[in-house]
Amino acid sequence: MKIKYFALFLLFPIFAFSQNTLSMNEVTQRAEVSMNDVTGKRVDGFYRYYEKGVTEPFTGILFSNHPNGQVHSWQNFIDGIGQGEWINYYDNGNFREIGNYNQNRVEGPIEKYHRNGQLQAKGTYKEWRIKTGEWKYYDESGKLIRTENYGAKGNIEEVKAYYNRGEIPYSWYAQILRSNGFEDQL
Repeated sequence: MKIKYFALFLLFPIFAFSQNTLSMNEVTQRAEVSMNDVTGKRVDGFYRYYEKGVTEPFTGILFSNHPNGQVHSWQNFIDGIGQGEWINYYDNGNFREIGNYNQNRVEGPIEKYHRNGQLQAKGTYKEWRIKTGEWKYYDESGKLIRTENYGAKGNIEEVKAYYNRGEIPYSWYAQILRSNGFEDQL
């Protein structure tokens, strides 16, 4: 009898703090492939990812690692397109960002974290990293330091930063700005 209670005591933290679970069928259907083992190409108006040597678009989890071996990113893909949850990590293993893809675009609820693991910001994106609505910002100890409301049109500071760092091409940057009423900022 003591062994049963001891086993439950050991497993309690796993059950109590676990997130949504997948059935074994779902787990076996989700391939995990390194970003180093895929290629991408534009098909039917979308940039799709394909596992090298495979003709069907990739469905499953794409991941990458930091040079130290820690996971850098973990992203859900369906039919070669980013769709569903994605997570970016710091090289120390802590979350950096947790968000969602919608047809290869980062949109919906987002949580950003400080390197120490404390929540840094929480809000919503539209289109591709355009901040909309209410955002809350926290200091490194987790204390709320300010709240900003970017309204329905939103704020494009992050989109601009990605473009300025060379991480997105001008054609994509310009398309996002035009389709969201920011022509005057091209």
